Amino acid sequence: MNSENHIDDPIASALLSDSTYERLRVRRRSLFKQPLSRKLAWQSLILAALAMVLPIALALPESTRMLFPSGNPLWSTPRIIVIGAYAGAIQVVAALGLVYVGYKRIRRGAELTEREARRLLDIEDVASIFSLVTGPFAVAVFDGMFLLGYGGQDALAMFLAAGGDNPFAVSTLPVTVFGVTVTAAVLAVVLFAVSRLFDSLLPQ
Repeated sequence: MNSENHIDDPIASALLSDSTYERLRVRRRSLFKQPLSRKLAWQSLILAALAMVLPIALALPESTRMLFPSGNPLWSTPRIIVIGAYAGAIQVVAALGLVYVGYKRIRRGAELTEREARRLLDIEDVASIFSLVTGPFAVAVFDGMFLLGYGGQDALAMFLAAGGDNPFAVSTLPVTVFGVTVTAAVLAVVLFAVSRLFDSLLPQ
C-alpha cells in the first residue's frame, strides 16, 4: 500500500482489515481493548510486583521476623501466603488464556471464522478481567501485609485490634514465600518475552 492510501487510524485499519478477529474486536464493548501484547506486558509487571515481596521479606525487622512460624519469612508458610498463591494462580491461568488467543490468531490468521473469533474474544475478555482487576487487588493485599511488618509488633497489634487476623500465623498451605515470589519473578520475565514476540507478530 502506498503512502497516499496508508491509513493511520487504528480503528479504521481494523475495520478494513482482512482479519475477522480485528473487525469484531474494534466493534466489541470491552473494558480492555488494548493489544494482546500490552496486556501480557502488564501481567509481567503485576507478577514483578508479587515477586517484590522477596526483598521486602528479607529486610523485615527482627521483631517481625520472629512472628513467622519458623522465624525465617522466606521459608515460612504464613497465612498470608494463601493470597499470594491465589494472586499468582490468577495470573498463570489468565496468561495461558491470552497466550492461547495469540497462538490461535498467529496460526489461523485471516482464516479465523466469525464463530472462532468471537470465542477467542470471549476468552481474552475473561482473562483480562481476572488478570488486570482481580489479580492486582490480591497482589496489593499480599504486598501490603508484608509492608505492615516494617511497623514491627506494634503495627501488627494495631492491625489485630482493628479486627484483622494475624497474617503471619502458620498456614496449612504447603507453599513458602520463597516459592511464590521466585516463581512470580520467573513468570514475569517469560510473559514479558512473550509480549514482545506477540508485539512483532500480531497486528496492533
